[in-house]
Amino acid sequence: MCGRYTLDKDEQELEGYFDAVMEDFEQFGPNYNVAPSHTMPVVGQNREGERTIRPFRWGLLPFWAKEEKVSYSMFIAKAESIDSKKSYKQSFERHRCLVPASGFYEWTGPKGDRTPYYIYPTHEPLFSFAGIYNVWESPEGKKIPTYSIITTEPNQKMANLHDRMPVMLLKEEWDEWLDPDNHNTNALKDLLNPFPDDAINYYQIDKKVGNVRNNSKDLIDPVE
Repeated sequence: MCGRYTLDKDEQELEGYFDAVMEDFEQFGPNYNVAPSHTMPVVGQNREGERTIRPFRWGLLPFWAKEEKVSYSMFIAKAESIDSKKSYKQSFERHRCLVPASGFYEWTGPKGDRTPYYIYPTHEPLFSFAGIYNVWESPEGKKIPTYSIITTEPNQKMANLHDRMPVMLLKEEWDEWLDPDNHNTNALKDLLNPFPDDAINYYQIDKKVGNVRNNSKDLIDPVE
């Protein structure tokens, strides 16, 4: 389902990889246990084709939300219903983004004794999760940029761990996905496919990753 992920690249690496400019960050550093409600870098593109990386909060607040807590249940959007579900339809058509990630976590096994795994890219330094966003405005005029990560059915390798995986877009798909003037939702939905099997790998990690307060590089160390 991708309820946790990592990002360990610095500002210069992100700007170079996405050919973008980082803006509006008061502070930025590695996060080895990203969870819903965390504020993280999100890549967008304007109508002139310029890309920016700005801080957004994980957990979509749709335009109709009356209060902030709605976002805690909307950190993931399913590809199958992204163009029909009220909560996501408008953002899918108008407000798409890329979510940089160094890897993500998934758990297998029975409830109460689940084993965590770390999934990482094999051919690139980062995953580019397909995301949607909305800049929500409260009744008092407070503006909160929020995002959701899109998931799809797993590829063959990921199916060993879970029945869903995040949509990761290839570099050649970025422009089509990010173009704010592209409202062809049928073509956009065709991009929401499982990532190639040979482009990911995974290994088992320590169960301490389950506690979101743990946030250090050793979380991604493999265990026997």
